[in-house]
Amino acid sequence: MATQIIPLASLRKMRIHIRGVLTLPALENSPNAALAADSTPATLGDLVNMFQAPTAMDGGGEDAPNVEGRWFVSSINPGDALLQLKGLTVKSGWRLVPYLLRTPDGGVGHICAVPEDNSTTTALVSALPDDGEWHYPPYPKGSMSHTMMALEGDRSSASYMIASMLLREMKEFGATGKDQQFTHHRMIDSIPNQLKWRWKGKTPKNLSPKVKVTETGAAVEFYSCRTQKPYALFHHLDIYSEGTYMPESKDDAVAVVAD
Repeated sequence: MATQIIPLASLRKMRIHIRGVLTLPALENSPNAALAADSTPATLGDLVNMFQAPTAMDGGGEDAPNVEGRWFVSSINPGDALLQLKGLTVKSGWRLVPYLLRTPDGGVGHICAVPEDNSTTTALVSALPDDGEWHYPPYPKGSMSHTMMALEGDRSSASYMIASMLLREMKEFGATGKDQQFTHHRMIDSIPNQLKWRWKGKTPKNLSPKVKVTETGAAVEFYSCRTQKPYALFHHLDIYSEGTYMPESKDDAVAVVAD
């Protein structure tokens, strides 16, 4: 089948939308700073944030937002990212559940796919580990082994590109500081000429984002530029098998700034 080129502007809008949905309320992103601030909301956004994490505003408990290295349940709904993007949805009976961990100097996040029947507050909180080991994020009972397994779609080119963007943004969810990677990447469709590049192989002739759907699955390909040191150009490739939106992914640096 023919390869479909995805306009770079469309891809960037898609990413902005997904990142917007996954943006954390101030109370969850920086619990100490938010709670130490004046309790009177300065803006409508602040007022909304007050109602997004009521457990912490009420004094909370072990499951409330904290900077003590303990996992807690986030108030956002990652599945909302797909409501305005046609072609990809969360499977019926499943829910994407976000968890966060914060310390005074950083933080990470984790999104898992949980059966709706087991997504009550009690069930989600009961999955929180007893210690503060961030290497072992919560997995409520019945969770899928990979979040992308909870997605289904119409097998269109757009659905696969959405899946590729969602995959990377969910992996970056809640990450701060050195744990941020894809956050510093900007999608491109041509080689930035502000810097001189040293290529690790042949210079690609076409950097446009593209999707090729076949009878056995799909391939998604796009390029990005890391906008912080070390500057680099990356080639991203996702291979989807038939009947799944969980790809085999490669994110390789193909060029670095010449000395």
